[in-house]
Amino acid sequence: MKFSLSSRSGLPKTSAKPPIRGFPGTKATAAILTTMVLAALGTGTASAAEEPPAGQNDHAMGSTIRDHESAGPLFSIQATESASSVPGVPGMDVSSHQEVVDWTKAAANGAKFAYVKASEGTEYSNPYFADQYAGAASAGMLRGAYHFALPNASSGAAQATYFLQSGAAWTPDGETLPALLDLEYNPYGSPCYGMTASEMVSWISDFATTMLSRTGRLPAIYTTTDWWNTCTGKASGFGYHPLHIARWASTPGVLPAGWKAYTLWQHADSGVFPGDQNVFNGTAEQLSAFASKPGRIFSDISGGLFTAEVNWLGSRGISTGWTESNGARTYRPLAPVARDAMAAFLYRLEGSPEFNAPAKSPFTDVATTNPFYKQITWLASQGISTGWIELDGTGTYRPLAPVARDAMAAFMYRLAGSPEFNAPAESPFTDVATTNPFYKQITWLASSGISSGWAEADGTKTYRPFEPVARDAMAAFMSRYDDKFGDQ
Repeated sequence: MKFSLSSRSGLPKTSAKPPIRGFPGTKATAAILTTMVLAALGTGTASAAEEPPAGQNDHAMGSTIRDHESAGPLFSIQATESASSVPGVPGMDVSSHQEVVDWTKAAANGAKFAYVKASEGTEYSNPYFADQYAGAASAGMLRGAYHFALPNASSGAAQATYFLQSGAAWTPDGETLPALLDLEYNPYGSPCYGMTASEMVSWISDFATTMLSRTGRLPAIYTTTDWWNTCTGKASGFGYHPLHIARWASTPGVLPAGWKAYTLWQHADSGVFPGDQNVFNGTAEQLSAFASKPGRIFSDISGGLFTAEVNWLGSRGISTGWTESNGARTYRPLAPVARDAMAAFLYRLEGSPEFNAPAKSPFTDVATTNPFYKQITWLASQGISTGWIELDGTGTYRPLAPVARDAMAAFMYRLAGSPEFNAPAESPFTDVATTNPFYKQITWLASSGISSGWAEADGTKTYRPFEPVARDAMAAFMSRYDDKFGDQ
């Protein structure tokens, strides 16, 4: 077995290639040249508030680590001929610095997956991305895209949106790995981008929420233990995001706060494959499942009655839940569904159709500035909920009132287009009389398999029409409705 020191310190390559924003060559070149320029100007380290210097934002995954983590293991000699020296499924990551990659050779040497840099901030896109991304797939590898974060440059949502323009959104095709958010030291100034821990947590959550709502899957997170614990204040709420730990040593070491296990490990910055050397923590079959399944979304949903339905709701972007102070994403399954949130759920369930909200609100208790104004007025325009006519003749929607189970049946019946249905002469529920104003809608809901009610101890069935709909039950209603009436 041959060994070599990292080759990252070479000079820029001179081979012809597409123009890029950023220095060509190796990872270390960009960092070295940036340092030289700053030294020549006599400015020292760049201010954290500065925007990235024009033309320099082309940083590969892990390119800032050597300047900040100088512990002995980081500079260990790396094997260059064996992809099996580290337990797990071997893979790699590349960026523009690798230019044209020989994917056939990499696959022959054992690489089973690859992450390809797509973007950085909102100013840089890898000019080799399309060819590299397609090349990995053509060689039979699973492939994913990563984004190098510049949290002080723009919002998490803006950078997620820019990243998605690469065309590398995750889909459950069994060939695409989840998006990867590269979080490491600021190449231009203070390691944490001049941000407080709470600001950093909010930024990461903003990026993740956008990815979830747009792709149905949370991003994996690439980082080092030192950067994470320092810059997020040991935020412990992201542990259900897949972790891609960076540590160039013989073991992944202590993991960042919030994670009990890693999914991917970047264990060397050079080796048998072009770019960095990675392993997936599992078998080839588990890697395939990792690519196919969206995984856990909410920290407070795990193994409960409606776990599958809630995760389905999240994967469809119908509900992205709440972000807690430690970064945890919660669904609050037992909380009642308010009428404003219900409008948003139904609107998204229908695919967020084009709709121009009226300039003047039809409801006196729903201002045009209400965050759900568009969804509420869409619901009204479809006749799904017309609200109440008050004694003074005005209309109200009562947005913060909880949705009762009888009203939920009516909403779904109207959402389905008020289909022809003959209600049974005898009620299937002991607590729903045939004279109930929503009797037809409730029995239609039951006949459609969307809600079967409760089987009581005496063998009878109840629907509990006046009980508020909990958020987990709402997920079940919507999942079953979609199975029955979706895409019609």
